[in-house]
Amino acid sequence: MASSFDVVIVGGGGIGASAAYFISLDGASVCLIDKGPVAREASWASAGMIGPSMPRGYNPWYLETSTLSKTLYDRLHDELTEVTGRRFVYGGKGMFYTAHTEGEADAARGEAKYQAANGVAAEFLPGDECRRREPALREDVIGALYKAEGRYLEAGDYTATVATAARAKGAEVREGVQVIGLVWEGDVVTGVRTAEGPISAGLVINAAGAWAGGIDPRLTHPVRPLHGQIMSVEAPPEGLRHNVSRIGAHGYVTPRPDGRVIVGATEDDWGYAKKLTPDGLELLSHISENLLPQLSNAAILNIWSGLRPVTPDGLPAIGPDPRTSGGFVWAAGHSTTGMLAAPATAVVLSDLAAGREPRIPLKQVLIDRFLN
Repeated sequence: MASSFDVVIVGGGGIGASAAYFISLDGASVCLIDKGPVAREASWASAGMIGPSMPRGYNPWYLETSTLSKTLYDRLHDELTEVTGRRFVYGGKGMFYTAHTEGEADAARGEAKYQAANGVAAEFLPGDECRRREPALREDVIGALYKAEGRYLEAGDYTATVATAARAKGAEVREGVQVIGLVWEGDVVTGVRTAEGPISAGLVINAAGAWAGGIDPRLTHPVRPLHGQIMSVEAPPEGLRHNVSRIGAHGYVTPRPDGRVIVGATEDDWGYAKKLTPDGLELLSHISENLLPQLSNAAILNIWSGLRPVTPDGLPAIGPDPRTSGGFVWAAGHSTTGMLAAPATAVVLSDLAAGREPRIPLKQVLIDRFLN
């Protein structure tokens, strides 16, 4: 195996695997390294809801990445099939944020205007129209914020597929390899140290998710794990076409073409332990009943958990680190938006690797904001 590459990417989740693919398309030599199997951490556990959105306080980064990612997923759905022979699960008819009271309806109307004013395909729909489009919705839905470009994808399936595509384009993918530090020449990063020996690189991208801040003591990052429990149940008899949440409430349901409905998710702040708990199941059951009561008696098909990489302000760190003079880029801390932002983050990383101006400005998400 080679011991020197143009780019080494630490972390084989949705961000890292997507970056490996896009950087390989530029002709660079890439090594993608993961401490375990690719696509088995946050991306494997994700519900995979994507689509343009402009939540207050997280923009412009969130709006630009969610919008670009939707465009890229549309393209990659066919492109990766041509490259790999496998098609990742991707679909849906939009996203409903349902309103069940007049107060919620007013909030949904206001949010629809705000989203539409910022370029998101969003509108308020009355209850009858909502149930016509999605018969599974509750009878007491009096309206909803509807985002037409909301979609779902099978996040682990996408991540494994794009990693396979990166390999097909020349990237080397090393699974089960622990990165234990960075290689330095003065204050320039020149590679990574692994349990199997050093690997040289012109650029190291840290996309190690919840573990990103512990790779090297000279480059800390305030990312931490936020545990989430999630489950799948049998779809209602009328099926489900849309992602569904309730305006102002926690939780969501999202369909799959094989007849499953994904229900999520808890937010458990207990470190790196992954576990399933009675309290978690109770919360997931409450979410499903609150959104689609007919799911209350649906068969539970699976329950699982994962670790989201969260930061103090909810935004990732993307880009270079001022504690180095080069050779290193962050791509960690996407929290619950990792899959929503994965391909857009990846093409920004490909820009940085090629020395191009990033197609999305990085000022809002530089690591600098955490260093003082």
